Amino acid sequence: MRNTARVIFENETGHPLRIAYPSPALCSLVEYYFEIDLSHATAMQSMKGLPAVTTLLAFPLRPTAWTSVDDANGRVLRLQHSQFLGHLTHSYSSLYAPGTLIFFIKLKPGAAARLFRCPPAELENSQLPLPFLSRDTGLFKNTCLEEQLTAATHFADRVRHCEHALQLTLVELPDTDHRFDMVAHCLRKFESLQLKDEKGLQHLCGSLHVTYASLRRYFLSTLGVTPKFAQKTIRFKKALQEYRSCGYNFYYEDFGYTDFSHFAKDARALTGSSPLEL
Repeated sequence: MRNTARVIFENETGHPLRIAYPSPALCSLVEYYFEIDLSHATAMQSMKGLPAVTTLLAFPLRPTAWTSVDDANGRVLRLQHSQFLGHLTHSYSSLYAPGTLIFFIKLKPGAAARLFRCPPAELENSQLPLPFLSRDTGLFKNTCLEEQLTAATHFADRVRHCEHALQLTLVELPDTDHRFDMVAHCLRKFESLQLKDEKGLQHLCGSLHVTYASLRRYFLSTLGVTPKFAQKTIRFKKALQEYRSCGYNFYYEDFGYTDFSHFAKDARALTGSSPLEL
């Protein structure tokens, strides 16, 4: 059966998502909170997750399972309990039934490895039961977060409970080092599209006074992916969002692509689909 899942961007309207951003104290840990609410839906909803260096904590608030499909190999999983969803090297599609209500915490790149005290490579493309993974961390040790999220009647209340739990956890996290800080600096450069191609990456290494081999080691130990892959996924998401708005008139060189076919090739490599299908 043809996969009809589509990418949903944060700034789109008309989608079943609620989004809230963290307090300043948690900006180093949390990208944002969001919720899929299909309380009033009458049909199944499908969404595609792009490859990314961020990770997710998913809390189903109703006893409704959802389906996760690995777009690379077609493997299908039925998920029902709280899950950790690791950083993705290729796209995944998810299918949600009417009545679904799931709360998510989208963690910043590298935050999951600090939070769960594990090598980031072990989190790649993972879908793990959250209580088992986090039983020794402050996120669940000191609070009844899952119960609080389920009992809360409003999205804002769930965000507040998460903020409280994460504030308690933050003080227990190991400190970052110069390698983590250097990786975070590089990601900010990638997000700003100041460095969007191979030459930009070479310039970045020069400005940081490190070789690419050293920077690659820093990325692998912090995120579990290489600088080239992180750069590729970030620019592709931004390019796809622009393409969604402008169609074939979007200016591919703004995103480091030599031509449109270069952009389409990245789409196929990362998602198995053409830009138009996403």
